[in-house]
Amino acid sequence: MATGRPKARTPKAELIHIRLSDTEKRGFREAAELAGIGLSTWIRERLRVAAINELEGAGRRVPFVAPFSVAKD
Repeated sequence: MATGRPKARTPKAELIHIRLSDTEKRGFREAAELAGIGLSTWIRERLRVAAINELEGAGRRVPFVAPFSVAKD
């Protein structure tokens, strides 16, 4: 029986193609290795943080973050 990576709870179907220099890709890969995660995961996590900062800074809703409310005392 073959073993492999477990199926994702939220499978990813969309792709973004970007052009990078060799040095950019090497730097991203090294940073991902330092973080102990794969390159795609590292890039996605960093882009999510950047998008949250940009959108919230502009007072906009972040599509991939579920809204929540804070209970008041």
